[in-house]
Amino acid sequence: MALNGLRICWDIKVRDEKRLRCDEEVGDPRTTEEVMKLINEFLNRVEKHKAILLSNLITPFDHTISALNEWLRKIETNIEASNDRNVAELRKTMYELSMGIRELAQQVREAWLSKYRSELEELIVKLMKGEVTVLIKGDALNKNKSFIVNLRARHLSVAIERVAVSGSITITLRLIGRKGIYIVAPRLLSNNLLKPAEYGLLLTDGTIDKDGYPKMNTNHLWQIIVFSLAYPGKVRLAIDSVNLNDGDVKVKWELRAISHKDKFKSKAKITKKVLKLNYDEFLTFLLFAVLGDGNIYIKRKKKVIDITIGGSKHELWKGIIERMESLGFKNYGSRNTKRYELRSSKAVALAKEWLNDTLVKVIVECLSQLPDADKLRNLITLASMRVKPHGRSMIEIIDDVWMNINVRDAGYVELRAWRRRLEDARAIQEALRRAGYEAKLREARGGFEIYINKGQAKRSPELLIKICGALRKMYEDAISENNERKAEKIARAIITLNCPVPCSGSTRLKILPL
Repeated sequence: MALNGLRICWDIKVRDEKRLRCDEEVGDPRTTEEVMKLINEFLNRVEKHKAILLSNLITPFDHTISALNEWLRKIETNIEASNDRNVAELRKTMYELSMGIRELAQQVREAWLSKYRSELEELIVKLMKGEVTVLIKGDALNKNKSFIVNLRARHLSVAIERVAVSGSITITLRLIGRKGIYIVAPRLLSNNLLKPAEYGLLLTDGTIDKDGYPKMNTNHLWQIIVFSLAYPGKVRLAIDSVNLNDGDVKVKWELRAISHKDKFKSKAKITKKVLKLNYDEFLTFLLFAVLGDGNIYIKRKKKVIDITIGGSKHELWKGIIERMESLGFKNYGSRNTKRYELRSSKAVALAKEWLNDTLVKVIVECLSQLPDADKLRNLITLASMRVKPHGRSMIEIIDDVWMNINVRDAGYVELRAWRRRLEDARAIQEALRRAGYEAKLREARGGFEIYINKGQAKRSPELLIKICGALRKMYEDAISENNERKAEKIARAIITLNCPVPCSGSTRLKILPL
C-alpha cells in the first residue's frame, strides 16, 4: 500500500511532558522504507480485525466481559460448597475481585465506543492522506536492535515495534487518559506462601516502578486475580492498552500493588531473599515464577515445566538456577535465552507438590475455568499423572521423596538422595526423620547426600519390601545384560537382607559364587 506525504521524525522526550515530540526529520530513504513496512503491517492488521476494532456494536472488550460473566456464574454456585471456611472465603474473594475486573472492562467498553473507536478510524483516514506525523525510535537498519514507529491521536496512540533479533512485529493501541479502579483483596494466604509468591511474580512478569510499587502488565484474566491475592490490600487496576496481534486482539491490563509501596527495593535484593527460602518456600517461588515467565505443557509422552530466563537477567538468577538444577532442571535454551526445563516424572512430582497445599489448589482449580488459563489446566493435568521413577534402582520412601539403591561389592545396601543446597538436603532429611527413618547427611559430589543404611531398612518391613522388589528387578536386568559382576553384588544384597529369591523356582541366584 502506498503512503505519501507523511512527515517522519526521530522522536525526542520533552521534560515534564508525557508525549514525544518531533526532533529531526528523516532523510534516509532506507529508514523511510522500514517505517512504511511497519505502517503497512498496522493497516493490514486493522483491516483483518476491523469487525472488532471499527464496529459500532462490537469492541475488543466483549470477549473479556463474556468470559467473566460465565466464570462468575460458575464460581457463585461453589462459594459455599466447602465446609472449610478458608476455602469459602478464598472463593468469595476471587468472585468479588472478578466483579471489579468486569466493571472496569464495561467502563472501557463504553469509552471505546464513545471516543477511542472513532479516533482510530480518523487516524487511519489521516494516515492515508499523509496528514500524520510519524515519530520513530531505535535502529531501523540493524535487525539486532528494536525499532519503533509511533502514531498518535488525542486519546489514542499506536506503537508499532520490530522486536530485536526475532524481527517479529508487535502493535499496541494505547488508551490515553484511563485512570482505572481500585480492587481490594484481604490477606488469605499464610506468610510462607505470600513471600515466595511475591518474589516469584516480581522476578518474572513483574517489576518495581519508579514510585516503588510492585507492578505487572498482563493479557490474562487469571493473572490479575493471582497478582491481587499475592499482594493483598489495595491494587490499582487499569486497562493500559489493546494488543493488535496478527491472530487476535487482546486487552492489556496494568496492575499496581498500592499497599506494598517501597516494600521491595530492587530485584537484586529480592534474589538474595529467594536464596534464603526453605525447601517448601522455594518450591512455591518456582510455582509463581512459572505462572509468570514459565510454561507447563504435555505433548504426547513429553511432560515439561519450564522457565525462560533472558540473557540480561541470567547473572541475577545465578544462585536461583543452581538451586533449580539441584531439583533436576536442565538448560535447553540458546546462547541469548536460557530455558530451564524439568521433565517427565520429576515434572509430575513437582506439580503434585505445588497442588498439595489446599488453598493453592483451590486458586488453580477455580481460575483454570477461565478461557485463557491453559497453563493452569495443564498444571492440573500434570499433577494427576502417575509418577514413574527414572530407572529400577529408585524407590519412593515417602510421598515424592525418591532415593537410589546403592549396592557395594560386599552386598551392602545404602539408600541415597543428593541435593546441591544444604537447606534442601536438610528439608528431605527432616521429612524422612518425621516419618521414622534414621536419615543421615554428608557432603558429596559438590553438594549434600542424604542416606539410610541397611540396618534401618531391616527394621522397617515396609521399606524392606520396597528395597527387595527393586533389587529383584535390578538383578534380572543385570542377568539380561550378562553382567555377572553386577548380578553377583545384587544377589549378595538380596541374601543379606533375607529377601525372597527373584521368582518362584528360579535357580539363577544359585549359579553365582556367593
